[in-house]
Amino acid sequence: MRRIFYMVFKEFRQVFRDPQMVGLIFVVPIFQLLVLSFAITTEVKHLKLLVVDLDGSRTSREVVRSFSHTDRFNVVGFTRDLREIQPAMQGWQAQVALVIPPGFGRDLQRGLSPQVQVVVDGVDGNTASVATGYARGILGQFAQGAVRTSRVQGAIMEERMWYNPDLSSKQFMVPGIVVVLLTILPMTLSSLSLVKEKEIGTLEQLMVTPLSKYQLLLGKLVPFLVLSYVELALVTAVAVLVFDISMNGSYGLLAALAFLYLFSTLGLGIFVSTITQSQQQAMFVSWFFMVFMVLMSGFFIPIENMPPVLQKVTYLNPMRFFTTITREIFQKGSSLRYLMKDVIPMTGFGLLIVGLSVVKFRKRIG
Repeated sequence: MRRIFYMVFKEFRQVFRDPQMVGLIFVVPIFQLLVLSFAITTEVKHLKLLVVDLDGSRTSREVVRSFSHTDRFNVVGFTRDLREIQPAMQGWQAQVALVIPPGFGRDLQRGLSPQVQVVVDGVDGNTASVATGYARGILGQFAQGAVRTSRVQGAIMEERMWYNPDLSSKQFMVPGIVVVLLTILPMTLSSLSLVKEKEIGTLEQLMVTPLSKYQLLLGKLVPFLVLSYVELALVTAVAVLVFDISMNGSYGLLAALAFLYLFSTLGLGIFVSTITQSQQQAMFVSWFFMVFMVLMSGFFIPIENMPPVLQKVTYLNPMRFFTTITREIFQKGSSLRYLMKDVIPMTGFGLLIVGLSVVKFRKRIG
């Protein structure tokens, strides 16, 4: 144990001796979290709305007011000519057009179901789909209010959102960003550290010391394990305090499962160090693994939306499991009982990659 302790102490001194490394570990992740949390969002706001009110009644004005009293739409113009919709959209003056037909207010008071048309610019399919959903929700709320304040009787659907009542994209995306940052740091630093020793010729010197290969690996990886936990604590604190992300689960459970996930990232770092000879090569290969892991984790694109073949490929990605685990703990407060379907494959993959990496390391250096 003393040998490992001195090796760990040496690594910590080597890390903190380099101001750039300290900034890379403690400052850059916070900056990345702040930038990515604002930049990566599924929300669509301030859509340009053109109102075509062919009714001109008090009821139609209330409908328009429902759209204008939200940050989802900005009313940019009013018209009574349907022909103005096309030039407005072609000139990017409007993205959505709300068409209220003649007699809308009268028909609604009679208990009929008048139709309101929503014309959406479909060039950006995602924005069009989100805009349609927003419009449907606003019109649905207006219809419920109209039913309650009139004598018309009918069934009313009451929506209730669990776990994320405000449908905030940050509540969904920020925990995923935490996982991304917890992937980048340990994999990159562990691979670069071992390759740097190889590149400057000190790894061979360490190999001829009384240290066994396992003691050498532990001495090299334990500091990065500790630093990864420090990073996890920092980015989680920023997520909760700055972005007001709800943490409905256990911090202890998150830390314990993060330890299991680090088997995979640190193991991949060792593996990269065994197949590269320079820090530039290690950085390139690590980046290749990270891009694959992020894109195939469900962080940006839901796995259910991927082709069936790629959905099966995602099972080779440990980040897929830890992303789900982190979001479940943050949003649902899930206990270990409900997370086992992801914990078991993630742990198995981590142990496998660590074992293969250690064997590869021994064959390469020994």
